[in-house]
Amino acid sequence: MTLLTRKAKPVMQTSPLRFAEEGAETPASREAAAPAGASTPEAATAEARDPSVVCAHDLHLYYGPSEALCGITMDFPRHQVSALIGPSGCGKSTLLRCLNRMNDLIDDVRTTGAILLDGQDITDPALDVIELRRRVGMVFQRATPFPKSIYENVAYGLRIAGTSNRATLDEAVEMSLRRAALWEEVKDRLRESALGLSGGQHQRLCIARAIAVSPEIILMDEPCSALDPRSTTRIEDLIGELRGEYTIIIVTHNMQQAARVSDYTAFLYEGALIEVGATKQLFTKPQRKETEDYITGRFG
Repeated sequence: MTLLTRKAKPVMQTSPLRFAEEGAETPASREAAAPAGASTPEAATAEARDPSVVCAHDLHLYYGPSEALCGITMDFPRHQVSALIGPSGCGKSTLLRCLNRMNDLIDDVRTTGAILLDGQDITDPALDVIELRRRVGMVFQRATPFPKSIYENVAYGLRIAGTSNRATLDEAVEMSLRRAALWEEVKDRLRESALGLSGGQHQRLCIARAIAVSPEIILMDEPCSALDPRSTTRIEDLIGELRGEYTIIIVTHNMQQAARVSDYTAFLYEGALIEVGATKQLFTKPQRKETEDYITGRFG
């Protein structure tokens, strides 16, 4: 993979592997600790070689003449949970939508810089955006179940992709609902309308729909903001269960939530990346005064 030469930016950022606490397990340390002669799965080898699945390099985004993202350069570690925090309007959701080109749907949007997904620049106009959005799924702030049955909601993406075999669809629907911790609640109601589910169930259904097409990355834009505390806990538990299988990037206004669910946290302010690093480090020993002021409630 061709490595980009990064421009120096006024941001505190540390490599995920270098930032790991002493003694913490990393892909490289797991590989080193494997018994002599033990086979290493190809995926694990790739992860040890390149722990970042998405790399943004000098990313700028403009809504007409207004700059919304100001030279963002950061990496998102593979199979980890990364949280984007910051006050309203700082660019968190805009950055998230860049990662699967959802901003393309907005008129008069222009981007410069690069976003590499496993080494491929996804800002390339020739890129297959449909395939990108299969690899990079998204769960929105407001749950958006389709006016279809629970079964058809989960199977929708597979049908669009051309899967029609009933046994394959049945297996994928059950597997996805189980991974979304929803199967036991709806297994006897699969043919009923998804609109009859509760708000928390709607959000888990949307997560099931996202993972049914086997994405590599799941983007979550404030997935708990409209949920009650009990449903929020379920979603947070689910994020913990999916960690390690998917790369998860979450936008949240709730700093306690970011501290609970994420491995790495990035603080954005007025479109700029102020600081990014291991969540525990950022919340207990921030390197920038702006970060400390925000997490202690002095502004935002």
